[in-house]
Amino acid sequence: MKTNIKAVIFDMGGVFIRTLDLSARKKMAEKIGMNVQELNDVFFKSAVAVEAEKGMVSREELLQYTLRQLGNSRSDVEAFVAEFFSRDEEDQELVQFVRALKPHYKLALLSNAFEGTRQWMQERFTFLDLFEISIFSYEVGMRKPDEQIYRLVLDRLQVEPQQALFVDDFKENIAGAQRLGIQTVWYHPRDVALADLKSRLLPSG
Repeated sequence: MKTNIKAVIFDMGGVFIRTLDLSARKKMAEKIGMNVQELNDVFFKSAVAVEAEKGMVSREELLQYTLRQLGNSRSDVEAFVAEFFSRDEEDQELVQFVRALKPHYKLALLSNAFEGTRQWMQERFTFLDLFEISIFSYEVGMRKPDEQIYRLVLDRLQVEPQQALFVDDFKENIAGAQRLGIQTVWYHPRDVALADLKSRLLPSG
């Protein structure tokens, strides 16, 4: 290895899970006179969504609030969720890369998410098994970019900030990690970031 890195911490949404096919969300957005970005913002960026990611609001409360904000009277929230996330895919190239890292680094997942996400991911995908530690914000009552959640994952990994590399697609989360002295890779654009990770983390020769 060419660095002092002992642990790599990955975000989940936008990194391991990506929505490459936006057709389902476009259709949902068009029905209510929105574009996809506006739809995503209602789902993920409202004050209620932030509270849900801290475990202060239940999954059901979040989904009912979101539907009301969208002017959606449908009672089947599970059908709404299934449609919204129907095109999400696991990045298989990244999965294989991280599997190659396992003999060399401690690996952790650090995700802002609402209640039930762990079970949802375990039912649909396989990547959670790659990590020694996986932290979902709703389970610990804090979220990125709060300093405490970075300290929590470092403590569980038993590494110092400068010995960890954090990977996330949101600039504000990257900045939060950098304030503690954690090394970072902004996962945007994906291909450039993945190439950077491979050059920094894989054994040479």
